[in-house]
Parts: sequence; C-alpha cells; structure tokens
Amino acid sequence: MKKIYKLLLILVLPISLYSHSLLLNLIDNEDGTMTIVGGFNTGESAAGALIKLEALSSGEILLEQRLSDSSELTVDIPNIPYQVILDGGPGHTVSKEGIEPEEGFIKPKKEQTKKKERPSRANAQISSSKAVTISILIAFILLFATIIISIINTNKLMKELQSKSR
Repeated sequence: MKKIYKLLLILVLPISLYSHSLLLNLIDNEDGTMTIVGGFNTGESAAGALIKLEALSSGEILLEQRLSDSSELTVDIPNIPYQVILDGGPGHTVSKEGIEPEEGFIKPKKEQTKKKERPSRANAQISSSKAVTISILIAFILLFATIIISIINTNKLMKELQSKSR
C-alpha cells in the first residue's frame, strides 16, 4: 500500500512544479508616468525580467529595461500607441496595451502606419506547456489504472460468486 502512495506522490508532484504564470500590472501614476509591476501568480518575484515598450504602429522598441529587485519599474508614458511586453524567460511572456496619456495619443502619419494583418487560423500554433502535457499524461495513466483495477476486482467478485453458487 505504501508503494501506491509513493507512486501517486511521484506522479502528482510534477504538476505543482510547473503551475505558475506571469502577471503584468500597469499603474497610472497620473503625473505622466506609469509603474510596471511584474510577478508570478505563486508570489514569486519577477526581478530581472525584461520589460519592452513597443510601438503598435511600427513595431519600434521604445524602451527595453530589466525589472529591479522590487519587480517594479516607473517610466514615462509614451505619446504614441504602444504595448508593454514582460518577458520572464522561456514560456513566460505577457503583453498588455499601454496606458493612454492624459492628452491622448498622437496619431501617426498615414505613410508611417502599417496595416495590421489579422493572423489566419491556418498559421495558428497550438501552444502547450510542459505542465499541460504532464497533466494530460497523468490523467490517462490514472484512467488506465482505474480501468485495470476495476477489471481485476470484477473478476475476483465473479469468481467468488461462482464458487459460492456451487
């Protein structure tokens, strides 16, 4: 019985190791600056993660800086439409549209504006993390084990019933 508990512990432990995601918060300081806060949903700090401010119209990088030890960064709000990208490492990237300044965004010139193409479904990639793959694998193993145990117990019961009826 102890072997079963150990086996279950070994199978379930990896799920807890991969279960975290990156969080990005943008706070308007109402003085022309914003504070970018990054972290993981487990409470772990995102210190050292890379912050990028990218112009939506041209894709130009407006700012590229790493988060400090406090996982916060205060920057001036750009006057053109932009997005904030937080890169916490492989598989941990989050982006949000940036906060609009009080006076609003300056509209880019028409010749500089690139028409954004909608991504096609044919080119879409199915993203999957190790945690999802491991969770599905464990679910199938548990389902298979349940079916085998059920078959074994059913056979035992059938043999008992046959022996008692004779």
